[in-house]
Amino acid sequence: MKLSTCIPLAIAVLAAPIASQSAAALKKQLKKKESAAKKDPEALFETGTWAKGVNLEKDALRIFKKVLKLSKDHAGANAEIGNELVGGKWWPAKVAQKKRAKALQAEYSAKGYKKIDDIWVPPEEVSDARKGIFKHEGEMVSRDEKAQLQAGKVRHPMTGQLIAQSNLEKAKTGYFPLRDRNWGDQKEANKYHSELGRPWIIRTNHAQIMSTLPIEKIDNLKMHVEQGIEKVSPLFGGRVVSPAKRPLIIISKTQAEFREYATQLGDGTDVAGAFLVRDDAEFTIPGQGQVRPAICENHKDWGERYIRHAAAISYVNAIAEEGGSDLPLWFVHGVGSYTSRFENDSDAGWFGKQHVVKGGVSNIKSFISGFTLDGGMESTKIAFNLFQSGLLLSYATQGGNREVTDAMVAVTDALSGKGKASVGKAITKLEELLSEQQDAIVTHLKKLIAKAP
Repeated sequence: MKLSTCIPLAIAVLAAPIASQSAAALKKQLKKKESAAKKDPEALFETGTWAKGVNLEKDALRIFKKVLKLSKDHAGANAEIGNELVGGKWWPAKVAQKKRAKALQAEYSAKGYKKIDDIWVPPEEVSDARKGIFKHEGEMVSRDEKAQLQAGKVRHPMTGQLIAQSNLEKAKTGYFPLRDRNWGDQKEANKYHSELGRPWIIRTNHAQIMSTLPIEKIDNLKMHVEQGIEKVSPLFGGRVVSPAKRPLIIISKTQAEFREYATQLGDGTDVAGAFLVRDDAEFTIPGQGQVRPAICENHKDWGERYIRHAAAISYVNAIAEEGGSDLPLWFVHGVGSYTSRFENDSDAGWFGKQHVVKGGVSNIKSFISGFTLDGGMESTKIAFNLFQSGLLLSYATQGGNREVTDAMVAVTDALSGKGKASVGKAITKLEELLSEQQDAIVTHLKKLIAKAP
């Protein structure tokens, strides 16, 4: 059975009902406010906003319409009733959509653009567009994102999610969309997004982060997501995944939350502190589609490493999915370990010393064929397996053996569709060559340890 998890955007109002006041009392207050506002559009708009804030939605809508009778171009009132700005004039949403489409057709037809999947693209981008890859101001976006961007939406400066152009100034002052076109400040938004059913979704340069942590904490952790992907992307020729496969990293706020994810979506490999959800689970992200995220624990000591590990395995899985391939578990977590334990010479050397204490490099052939991660293993064995899987990739890329390095390149080429061999055959060849390099890998480990502080 397929699991389906939909993560909606902007779906809550944090302004709670004023429980201490009855509906009648609120109506009475509203009447006084509306009377005092008279025919002043701004005063009436403030009254309508107040009414909306105390859940007098019908009255709020009536007052917003009253504002527009007095000032037809009032931006706030137009936005509140769902009108959209096109060509300097406000229109009902359906009319605005038709006018915008007509204007776009005239503009883009004159430029020689082609319409691919109902999206206008320049001639040089037609090939990518037919693969579902669109571009906007230098970034790759999905078809749905491109449609919204062409319709005039912009990115929220803090979350990167798409919002109406008319709300950009509000967003720049630290406000966030919630539910029913309501907005809240950072404190309100953090409170709302603190629940599992409505987490933050934050766009980074290379990925998306989902978390119930406060946004300021997520902002501090973004760099580790970026580092995780940037560290391993050279192993795959700097491959940029398509917008539909943009990596999604879920950062758990607490250990209990991580355990809940692991119980519902894990396959036992959560003992690594980061794991890919089972391949029978689906997360649907607005504007992107279905993705297979990696989930990590925000551990007080190891959290930053777990985040880099999660980012790396999410990235390599995205590459494999685009190529329609499966990767062995040792390779996937080897990629994760390469950034969580081999981020720099100091890290690699320190972890290398611990590996020697745990027994040193084990038989490579047996290690590859028997690699596993599960809750029944001792913590020392888990750490051993994670480091040695990363060590194999470190040797494959930096060990100095041309044949092994070429085999690693062949894996990369196979994943990108450039190579002649299948991914499975390329991986098997790499494993065979690594199994023949036992002594050389031990030497490589010694060199790493020599660089430790």
